[in-house]
Amino acid sequence: MFGYDLGIDLGTSTVVISVVGKGVVLSEPAYVAYDVNKGEMLYAGKRAYYLEGREPVGVSVIQPIKNGNVSNYDLACQMVEYFMNKVLKKNIFKPRIVACVSSDSTDVERRTLISVLISAGARSVCLVEQPLCAAFGAGIDPLNPTGVFVIDVGAGSTDMAVISQGAMSQNETVKIGGDDFDEAIVKYLKEKHGLLVGLRTAEDIKKTIGSAIMRDTDVTMNAKGRNVLSGLPKVVEITGNEICACFGDLLDEIMTVAKSMFERTSPQLVADITNSSILLTGGMSQLFGLDKLISQTLNLDVTIPVRANLCVSKGCEIALKKMHILDGYGYSFKTKEEVRIR
Repeated sequence: MFGYDLGIDLGTSTVVISVVGKGVVLSEPAYVAYDVNKGEMLYAGKRAYYLEGREPVGVSVIQPIKNGNVSNYDLACQMVEYFMNKVLKKNIFKPRIVACVSSDSTDVERRTLISVLISAGARSVCLVEQPLCAAFGAGIDPLNPTGVFVIDVGAGSTDMAVISQGAMSQNETVKIGGDDFDEAIVKYLKEKHGLLVGLRTAEDIKKTIGSAIMRDTDVTMNAKGRNVLSGLPKVVEITGNEICACFGDLLDEIMTVAKSMFERTSPQLVADITNSSILLTGGMSQLFGLDKLISQTLNLDVTIPVRANLCVSKGCEIALKKMHILDGYGYSFKTKEEVRIR
């Protein structure tokens, strides 16, 4: 074997790369710190992530991939090339790449993503829908004729699909993800407690006491930030149930779309899903009580696979092994000559 084939999950908050035969080899925050004047990347990954909100003058931190789409082409190319070089090291052979893409992405968005990956050093690229990759990575073969309902809740969006025989019978993408929950916490603390906090603090609150359902035994933690009125440091004790309440509108929107999908799904596929369970993946699947909320809303069992946040990347790796099958479903590798590169 002269080179590596890579499976890449280019998420809003995390880039996960898998290598065929080795599994997940890299998981880094999808953040870039760059020189504002020169437009050049200074850091990528963990260092850039922890620098957000602490940037010195002349340096800015952004996420080049937002909601599964490229928001800054040049910095996205630099970031992906940096991560690929960490995996490939000095290997002179360019890899084939299977990358995930939002199920509702447009042709222009797909071509832009392929362009980024080829510009970063890929030989050829195949894009596979995120719910399909998630099902592969969770150990379910979506090429079987029985129906599988997948809900992948990431940082930028929530992708859900009913999959049967290697194709999506129904699919929806809701532009709500973990970042929106962080922003909801920032807004709530400012309006309710007069406390200004950064997104990193909000994310810590979400992971520590955040929940999708009300707890019988509430939990608390101290939130530290700046007083809105005085500008001085302030500490406020907050509870998990009040954070759950501020998530209400976001969760309601996701649940509404999930219910509407069932209304459009054929009775036989609904029967298949009822006999198994809903597959919940993505980083936000770890939010306390989210599986119970989905179960109560849809009246079905919900399964969260082990390391659910890595399912999409592992599914891209498995898709590489199944390309001889996926070819029959319209999936193929695109080369530089087939895609207009900027």
